[in-house]
Amino acid sequence: MFPGVTAETCEQAWDVLVPAIEKAHAAGLTNGLRGTIMVLDPAEPDPAAPVFVAHVGEPAPEFLRNVEGKVAVTIRTGLDSSRVRQDFPHLYRPGDIKYPGAIIRDGLIVAFSGVQGDFDEMICEWMVATLRAIGRDRFSRPGGADDADGAYL
Repeated sequence: MFPGVTAETCEQAWDVLVPAIEKAHAAGLTNGLRGTIMVLDPAEPDPAAPVFVAHVGEPAPEFLRNVEGKVAVTIRTGLDSSRVRQDFPHLYRPGDIKYPGAIIRDGLIVAFSGVQGDFDEMICEWMVATLRAIGRDRFSRPGGADDADGAYL
């Protein structure tokens, strides 16, 4: 059976990405080795019930609060938080977070907070790309969804 986006697939993707995040910090790109990521359920994107939340470094309430704020802007506007900041600042409301770092790709909303906004967004892009690849693999691998009987998942 094809599970879609689950905590397990997110954990697998995160395990792949953490070494890249560490490498970005070692290369001097990011201003820290810290942060929080959140992945929402594409079927029901509820920030109060995310599919996955994880941290680089020590968990910090500030980063979780920022991730939740970024997700709220993206859910409300249907746009990446960086696009709201750069192209549509008139969509901000009082109390919205001003930092970029949440993206929406084909219904999947991912946010990261902990380093510079452009790199927060980069980490989100990596997560989406990794989840997409894992999902495609689960379809096409031997014994995957394509090999299951019938036309429906």
